[in-house]
Amino acid sequence: MIVDIKKLNFDVSIEKCMENMKPHPKFTRCTFENYIPDARYPSQFDIKNRLSQKVLSVKDSKRKYNINNKGFLGLFRKYEKSSFDFDSLSKHIYIDGGYGVGKTHLLSACYNVADIEKKAFLSFGELTYFFNFLGIDESIKYFSNFRLILLDEFELDDPATTRMMAKFFNEIKNDTLLITTSNTLPSDLGKQRFQVEDFAREMGTISNAFETFLVEGEDYRKKSGSQLWKRVVDRNYFLDQFAKVDNEVDTKGLIGYNELISILKDNHPFKYFIVPENTEALFIDGLSPFEELDEALRFAHLIDNCYYYNTKIFIRSKYHLNDLFDAEMLESCFGKKFLRCLSRLDELSVFYTS
Repeated sequence: MIVDIKKLNFDVSIEKCMENMKPHPKFTRCTFENYIPDARYPSQFDIKNRLSQKVLSVKDSKRKYNINNKGFLGLFRKYEKSSFDFDSLSKHIYIDGGYGVGKTHLLSACYNVADIEKKAFLSFGELTYFFNFLGIDESIKYFSNFRLILLDEFELDDPATTRMMAKFFNEIKNDTLLITTSNTLPSDLGKQRFQVEDFAREMGTISNAFETFLVEGEDYRKKSGSQLWKRVVDRNYFLDQFAKVDNEVDTKGLIGYNELISILKDNHPFKYFIVPENTEALFIDGLSPFEELDEALRFAHLIDNCYYYNTKIFIRSKYHLNDLFDAEMLESCFGKKFLRCLSRLDELSVFYTS
């Protein structure tokens, strides 16, 4: 079925966005058993065992809820503090590692095997969108209802986010366990992005909240076996592949680059999941290097969503993958976002030279 990307309905409720806080098709079957550590890197075995032990020790706590309101505001409830013994879970877990070492697989496994009702899986970017939409105080109330919060790709880009995260970790209820992944050690968060020494207290609050694990390894996306689907792709003609892809997917969409950017600008990034939710193969015609930072960030967030949904991407362009973000963008405070985007595009996409 052909999906008209321009006619997709982004008018979805905040409740639907909240229901979306779970692993998507690429990660719904992830478990600790099917995470296969690389024998050359013992840290992969260590983190697998540590997470398995930690998550299996988390149980639903007994809380007494009083609903303040019906409807959306009813999401925020007052509750009496549980008598749950949190000593064994006194630290959240911070997983640092390079691209493609299986961090998101492990995070998804935590969600999939945790035998609890109140759990959430979301990217760090999505969490900050919650902060912006609900406000930090209401966000803390809402997420305090969860026993397990799994955050993918933790990063600190600016002072405002740093303040909000310090407040979040300081005030989140003490029987909520948070596990996060990142490409940056806690001690290096914010460096070369803003004057971190001016936020020593906040940085200390964030760093002290975690038990940190460094996971070493190679990017699995660089291994030939990780991209088997590309072997059957027609690499000669972009539109021919659009016609043939029906054999591989049920839904496909074709859109010009300028039209896609217009759609992204017209909608909140919180709702970009609508694209991969409805489109298993996305064809983008005329992709070119980003001239505006806002456009680059919006596109990178779309690719993050496509990655979670395992959406195949086909791109026709006069440029190559590594031309999309200029040196200034890659050296900016958002550089790791863009490098992650390139890594994920390398896995998800096929480029056609026009």
